[in-house]
Amino acid sequence: MFTLYRVTGDAKYLKAVELIRSQLKTHPRTNEGGFWHKKIYPNQMWLDGLYMGEPFYAEYSQVFNEDNWNDIANQFVWMEKHARDAKTGLLYHGWDESREQKWANKDTGTSPNFWGRAMGWYAMALVDTLDYFPKNHPRRAELVAILQREAEAIAKVQDKKSGVWWQILNMPNAPKNYLESSCSVMFVYALAKGGRQGNLPEKYLP
Repeated sequence: MFTLYRVTGDAKYLKAVELIRSQLKTHPRTNEGGFWHKKIYPNQMWLDGLYMGEPFYAEYSQVFNEDNWNDIANQFVWMEKHARDAKTGLLYHGWDESREQKWANKDTGTSPNFWGRAMGWYAMALVDTLDYFPKNHPRRAELVAILQREAEAIAKVQDKKSGVWWQILNMPNAPKNYLESSCSVMFVYALAKGGRQGNLPEKYLP
């Protein structure tokens, strides 16, 4: 919508942009302030939800000079805080603040698995948001650090033989697990773009 508005100047595209922005103003949040994945998924943050919200939120904030940068940074910080596994550095797909979902770990609230596509959405959300996040903002360094931690974890679980990644990242030999194309493309996108931005070391480009 942003691109179409810039190219055409047609007000209908701006109207669509404003509609999406208005949804974020009323979208339910966790007690901490994290956006629910959807209204029908109460109290839950999912990795892929970060891509659905934050790059748009950041672009809107830049274009219309709204100071939402702390709120945007917090979404990534809280998601990582609740979903990251300290041992592997990988992030669980979802987190349920209420611990009520069948899939939620009763102690941590996390879902059971490290899902490739979810980590791919999260990584792409980081690099796309960083396109708009102010270079001089004090919270920017937090987002870059999160991206660097995720890149390190992603690199460790790459399948050495094929060069791509498994659908369940840390279980290559599990029954019915498979080498997954879309998460692999998302990881390559994020690693390459992070390197081009200067937010990731050049070692990730190969």
